[in-house]
Amino acid sequence: MKPPSAAWCGLVMRIFDVHTHVFPEKIAARALRHLQEVSHELPVFSDGTRPGQLANAAKAGISGMLNCPVVTNAGQMRSVNDWVASWHAWPYLSLGGICPEAEDLLPELQRIRQLGLPGIKLHPEYQSFNPLEERMQPVWQTCQDLNLIVFFHAGNDIGFPEPGHSKPADFAELAQKYPRLRVVCAHMGGWRKWDEVERDLVGTNVYLDTSFALSYMPEQEQFRRIIEKHGTERILFGSDSPWQNLWTAVNEILLLQLPKEEQDKILWQNAADLFELEEKCEC
Repeated sequence: MKPPSAAWCGLVMRIFDVHTHVFPEKIAARALRHLQEVSHELPVFSDGTRPGQLANAAKAGISGMLNCPVVTNAGQMRSVNDWVASWHAWPYLSLGGICPEAEDLLPELQRIRQLGLPGIKLHPEYQSFNPLEERMQPVWQTCQDLNLIVFFHAGNDIGFPEPGHSKPADFAELAQKYPRLRVVCAHMGGWRKWDEVERDLVGTNVYLDTSFALSYMPEQEQFRRIIEKHGTERILFGSDSPWQNLWTAVNEILLLQLPKEEQDKILWQNAADLFELEEKCEC
């Protein structure tokens, strides 16, 4: 039996998933197959298309979603941003993306803002960079100046050797260096680096998303500790779909049995404030 969604439980709530991935329909199957090969046959729970993701979201009681594109080819950067901007609207919103190897990074950030996209997604493993590298500093300064959200894959990646290109302390230092930069770190601050998250990242102004984390932690109590110490106002619900079942992702939060106000912050309100959803949503 599938875990109960918010709708199944008879709960009146709104849910926004800040961490999903979609691909153009003509290449979605090929893209997913390639990513499965890289990730050692990690299962998928969606066809990777916008219609497929929205259908799954409706079944899981999810009101809206955010796409997080990772641009690995500098020559495709503009076309990726043009594509996501062409459909960026409620209930499926999207970040933009940049490739650290591109020569026109700063002009593209300006264009991402002009396209109406709220920020950018970056992946230190797939894009081979560390956030503290000197070449990336103009990017962070420009994002801070343009009020663009910077959303990072954080921690190890199932498809890459450890220890990876970044660690939680790097993001803490980044947040300190750019205090007005709005930073989101996926996977509760660092996939399979949660002891470092507790030591180095908890208590900063960085947002953490819940995607692909709880079922990989050695103990559920660590998940609770991070939420408690970091503060529920800095925790965002995310699934990493199609790599995690949406039913499972929602149910993980519901089963924590947090006070309703805290649960609502994680599932909706924090994302609503960060991404200004009340102006966009139709729910």
